[in-house]
Amino acid sequence: MASGLRIRIYNVLFGDAILLTVPEIDGEGREVGINVLIDVGNALAGEGGRDDVFGSVLENIRDELDGAPLDLYVMTHEHMDHVQGLLHGAKKLGIEFKARHLWMTASSEGAAYYDRFPTAKKKRLAALAAYESVAAFLAKTAVPLGIQGLLSINNPRSSTDCVAYISGRGIDGTRPLYADRTSDIEGRHPFRRTHVRLLAPEADTSIYYGPLPPRTLGLMLDGAAHASLAAESVTPPAGVSAGHFFDLVEFRSSGLMANLRTIDKAANNSSLALEFEWNGWRLLFPGDAEEKSWEMMDREAKLRPVHFLKVSHHGSSNGSPPRQIDKVLPETALDGKPRIVVVSTHDGSYSGVPDGDTLHLLAARAQLCDTRSIPDGSWFDITFPADDDGVPTITRGP
Repeated sequence: MASGLRIRIYNVLFGDAILLTVPEIDGEGREVGINVLIDVGNALAGEGGRDDVFGSVLENIRDELDGAPLDLYVMTHEHMDHVQGLLHGAKKLGIEFKARHLWMTASSEGAAYYDRFPTAKKKRLAALAAYESVAAFLAKTAVPLGIQGLLSINNPRSSTDCVAYISGRGIDGTRPLYADRTSDIEGRHPFRRTHVRLLAPEADTSIYYGPLPPRTLGLMLDGAAHASLAAESVTPPAGVSAGHFFDLVEFRSSGLMANLRTIDKAANNSSLALEFEWNGWRLLFPGDAEEKSWEMMDREAKLRPVHFLKVSHHGSSNGSPPRQIDKVLPETALDGKPRIVVVSTHDGSYSGVPDGDTLHLLAARAQLCDTRSIPDGSWFDITFPADDDGVPTITRGP
């Protein structure tokens, strides 16, 4: 068993796949290694969504487990760049995993969840109607890659099968814990000396749905204002089809683009955010949380300085709000220990992501590991030593 806690961050292009191996003790007090897998998926559009990377990644996870089940699988949220990998592995590669414990974001429980939170149900149905309107509009025109990525990541028809498959991965029919910040996790995890906190999401995800412009809904929600663009003042660039160009001008000026981003934010903000504390080291995995979720984590869960941060939302500016980054990565480490941040991202998959200024800010606070710097399907290993006076190490594999 490894002498330290190891975090393996795989390069799955535009997506997340993270394997934690944590030194623990079992019920008899014996030393054991606990394996936690957080998400496996990538985008469906463009180079950032190539499925061929899953082969080496899933094979490595299988080898690391050596025939044993996962001790915990965490699905942070329902976006395809976080959920599609396990179903792909089972269908295309014949690689399957089971888990002793399953955690999934609360809203992925579906009807049972939305029956408990009728406002969230209303907003979710409005978002789905908006998505169908956006998809119908874009079906008739050439779609830029960034918009195509947004559309595919948020496709509920694609994610439903993946989420349902994940929910059935529990050993002997073990049901998932559909978790939010307030969930009781006693007896639902494998840890005895590792402390785990759920920082997000809030139980009622309706707080994460912003206003949807009325064009696609036929009604006004939450005082939404119509987004506009001076379409009559622009002309197609040289070499660009006038028909496609003006379709996209209409798309942006009609509020459809705003709707798509609102839908995307709501799903990102429903991410499970986890804080692990082991032997004096504190690690934060916020999924794809954006500003609203970070604001609630700050207010309700009381953000604390950490030694490791998985960068939210693949390095977007809205995934690392400066006010909250100051809380988890203050300019000077309060205990003087080294700090490491990792971003799992890919260029060209999502408009404005990764954001250079955001990565620059993070790199000024901690050592930054960027999956774009390693080969597709390979990984970073960050190992935190059992001695809390030791120094974490970073290696690359295979």
